[in-house]
Amino acid sequence: MQAELAWLEWVRRAAARAARPEIRLGIGDDAAIVRPRRGCDLVLTTDLMVEDVHFLRRRDPAAVCGRRLATRALSDLAAMGAEPLALLVSSVYPPGLPAAWPRQFVRGLLQAAAEAGAQLIGGDVSSAARAGGIVLDVIGAGQAPAGQALLRSGARPGHRLFVSGPLGEAALGRELVHSARSPRTAIERRARARHLRPRARWELGQALRRSASAAIDISDGLATDLRHLCRASGVGAEILAESLCDAAGQDALDRALFGGEDYELLFTLPPGREPPAGFALRQIGRILPARQLWLIQAGRRLPLPAGGYQHWAR
Repeated sequence: MQAELAWLEWVRRAAARAARPEIRLGIGDDAAIVRPRRGCDLVLTTDLMVEDVHFLRRRDPAAVCGRRLATRALSDLAAMGAEPLALLVSSVYPPGLPAAWPRQFVRGLLQAAAEAGAQLIGGDVSSAARAGGIVLDVIGAGQAPAGQALLRSGARPGHRLFVSGPLGEAALGRELVHSARSPRTAIERRARARHLRPRARWELGQALRRSASAAIDISDGLATDLRHLCRASGVGAEILAESLCDAAGQDALDRALFGGEDYELLFTLPPGREPPAGFALRQIGRILPARQLWLIQAGRRLPLPAGGYQHWAR
């Protein structure tokens, strides 16, 4: 009991260093109190990370896991055009886990939250009944001007498709880290850093409220997340293979389409609207009226293969 109370007090003190005015009450009571700015909607999201599904304890440091968990929520908020406010985090730890692991995990999470201006305001911790994997959960809260949050459902035929950066690097970085292989090229060094220090695009998400018609974050792979956006909007799309990634070759293209965990934003712009200045954006295609997805590769127009991460896929 004393060890748990000491742990919770350490987390409370560490989280309180990033206080913001919308958080009326943080860690310490049965629930937190959040009051968004006047004229704003509260935007909420949740996500999970499970050991041996989303991370490997022997390869991914605890601080990296904390940062990645925070990024999952912050990226969802960014896709809605929301300003990050707060995170709530719950954890299930197996018996015998070294005490340093949870502390390093929280440090990584708090660092990512602080960069986005978000505050850790609560959560829960439990020990598993038997030996097993770590389970981590995050709830993210943000705010957006009332009625101005970005949705997946606003894309229309003729709108242009953009992404906020090259795709597939995080998947390559995951392969490097999980295989314990040292980077050999500049692209591999950048890819490893993308896996170890992911960053959500919250500044871009807020800027896109003035121009984008639809948006989604790329966490499960472009092929999957583009389908989500097109299904919500009732449209199709075509994308250019050579616009998706900086590396050459089919392996790089496959990572861009199916790799996931890029945490870039995929968004659409109507004709006549310009993308926000100051961001490294790239146009990758356009929205079509028919509900079909196409990949243009080497001058050929091919159906976009299904792929990307699906939790219940066999």
